[in-house]
Amino acid sequence: MAGMGELHLDVVATIIRRDKNVELKTSEPIVVYRESVTGKAGPVEGKSPNHHNRFYIEIEPLEPGVIEALKAGQINMKTEELVRRKILIDNGMGKEEARNLAGIYESNIFLNMTKGVQYLKETMELILEGLEEALRNGPIAREPAQGIKAKLVDVKLHEDAIHRGPAQVIPAVRQAMQAGILMADPALLEPFQNVFIQVPQDQMSGAMSEIQGRRGLILSMETQGDMIMLKSKMPVSQMFGFAGALRSGTEGRALWSTEFAGFEPLPANLMLETVKEIRTRKGLKPEMPKPSDYLKIV
Repeated sequence: MAGMGELHLDVVATIIRRDKNVELKTSEPIVVYRESVTGKAGPVEGKSPNHHNRFYIEIEPLEPGVIEALKAGQINMKTEELVRRKILIDNGMGKEEARNLAGIYESNIFLNMTKGVQYLKETMELILEGLEEALRNGPIAREPAQGIKAKLVDVKLHEDAIHRGPAQVIPAVRQAMQAGILMADPALLEPFQNVFIQVPQDQMSGAMSEIQGRRGLILSMETQGDMIMLKSKMPVSQMFGFAGALRSGTEGRALWSTEFAGFEPLPANLMLETVKEIRTRKGLKPEMPKPSDYLKIV
């Protein structure tokens, strides 16, 4: 939702119905969350269905500076290696880890910390595929993952290529990743908007009340003549209906705009209920999953 996105959508829907005579079916807006970790886990063992291949993966949070460098597009797998390594080290990653970068997916990083594993080079593409599958649809609620560092620390591969194909490698890596995320103090991140409001002083309390009633945080307040400039931050999930409520609370005298402010951890007391809502909407079992749901222990 950008600016008065909800209002814009209502206006567009009305125009389509009126001018094009097309009946629209609309549903409640959906908030997209991100999955991440706040602790460390592993090595977690992922076994291939035929039990001939094993992958040992450690999970931990990615350094904040590295996350920002990835989001800013400063590094990717095509970046010259020495340049990439310097950027990673400058942003808080250890030298040994920076030297062993094996893959980047969105704002997540995969490191190959193994030494001299036979057949690993020809298997790496499948390992990266399993990793990406786990990060594209995280284990908590099938939302995309962000800010995760995954380290491959050991691998046991069958010598015959026919026994280490896609149907063996991909699920083993995916399951180790999914279980590892759930073992590493998982977190659900919710999107925030910066909300800028210009309101007359005598209507300020109405605007502040709307912000604070929606888990919003007032960041700054400036006076310009008889107007107050409020800068606040609010979860996107709380902004549905905000335009109308702000209009009512300020007698229609507030001007406002928004900009995306990134993702932040959902408060612990809201996590289970939010996970349940997302999983139910997606047709998944509503309960928060456990690592054992993903690890095939035989």
